[in-house]
Amino acid sequence: MSERQQPRKNVKQVSTLVELKALSHPIRMRLLYSLKAHGPLTATRLGEMVDESPASVSYHLRKLADSGFAEETENASGDGRQRWWCTTSQGFSWSATDFSDSPDGVTAADAAKAVMLEHRWSRLTEYGRTAASWGPEWSDAGFSADNLLHLDPSQTEALSAELLEVVERYRALGANTQAQGATTVMVLLHGFPTQM
Repeated sequence: MSERQQPRKNVKQVSTLVELKALSHPIRMRLLYSLKAHGPLTATRLGEMVDESPASVSYHLRKLADSGFAEETENASGDGRQRWWCTTSQGFSWSATDFSDSPDGVTAADAAKAVMLEHRWSRLTEYGRTAASWGPEWSDAGFSADNLLHLDPSQTEALSAELLEVVERYRALGANTQAQGATTVMVLLHGFPTQM
């Protein structure tokens, strides 16, 4: 499975083994998603959100910064003692084939993919357990669908590009409005060959 879709705005293209290895840690994945949804944040606040100590979070933020996924940003509060962090992009993308020429590359790509999929699955199952607590409007609005299509690789790539265009349109809509009742909504898109 390739994690690279068509080039998208503000998506970091993972091109080195160091970058890929930085994504291969569950805490770092949770930090990236928390920063994308709520950033900029301090290590202390992130620690509360991901249930880790500020020292552990600071270490992982430095690793993400060394790999170009996170960076320190302006301190909104003006308190020089606090360090604020944000992501450098809205997401990341890579192709496993870019790392298939070495055993370390294959291992790192597999590990990063596993961590990412585990994070996504945990968010989905958490929603499944807590859907009713969001109230009737969100319980009705949340959705899940699966379809079995008969496509070739180029058709699958075209489908991916089209769906991502729709998601980007809604990302822009959400960024430009402060609608009452709005919250972070995770949209998971996967398309892959399978044997049934």
